[in-house]
Amino acid sequence: MPDRYARMLDLAVEVMSTEAPDSVWPLLTEELLTALDGELVVVKEVPWTREQGRVVIRSPRPVPAVGVGDDSVQAHIRSGYPFVDRYGASAGWTPQSAARVVGARTWQNSPTADALRQAFGTRHVFGLPVPGRGPHVSGFLVHRSGGDFSRHDERYAARVQPLLKAATAHRSLLTALRASSGSELGRQANRALATPLTPRETNVLHLLATGVTAEVIGRRLGISPRTVHKHLGALYRKLGAADRLSVVLRAQDAGLLAGATRVDNSLTPRGC
Repeated sequence: MPDRYARMLDLAVEVMSTEAPDSVWPLLTEELLTALDGELVVVKEVPWTREQGRVVIRSPRPVPAVGVGDDSVQAHIRSGYPFVDRYGASAGWTPQSAARVVGARTWQNSPTADALRQAFGTRHVFGLPVPGRGPHVSGFLVHRSGGDFSRHDERYAARVQPLLKAATAHRSLLTALRASSGSELGRQANRALATPLTPRETNVLHLLATGVTAEVIGRRLGISPRTVHKHLGALYRKLGAADRLSVVLRAQDAGLLAGATRVDNSLTPRGC
């Protein structure tokens, strides 16, 4: 396990230094498949319903066309059986295989297991959720055709969960930054300021809106906390704000945070 964990830790560090959201999933899913001896992984990043929602499948080998394009197979995947009842209805986030969640016999005789066997040739699915708040459960579903996932696999998955959560949050931020910087409304909002924000100040602003500290912002952007504070001073000055809560709220009202999650208005102003 130490070697597998060390590899994921190295990848997480690499992910946190990238500015390209499209590079995050290939890096993480390739390592998950190697560490868990999987054949394909389904990435669940956005809310699904059984009827709709894009299913993202990653695999080092070609995935059968019937598995990718068959609506009934995708419906089974989006149904989330049996993980939706485990992770969606409780506060527990322990990674487990489908067979352990409902029992080996129940799983193997389920319509979902049968559909996945026919589509992909896999017999077991391992749920690795990304802990979070709210009704939406995100994470990874790792498939394999051999024996069931072991307790050793569960311990590894539980250990890398915080790394995956941080990487997922970073990808969400990068996606929001891309949407904001590529938005004409965002560019117009920035140009409307008496002194427009620089690209780096915009990055700091988006991270600030997530509630993280200057130290975390610095690690995410590869700059020192002292440099972060210089950018924060510029943000406060340009937006006419005195603290982090005010600057984020003024940025939201000005349209500078398009595509980003709105900050919780109950956030207590504090030094960054």
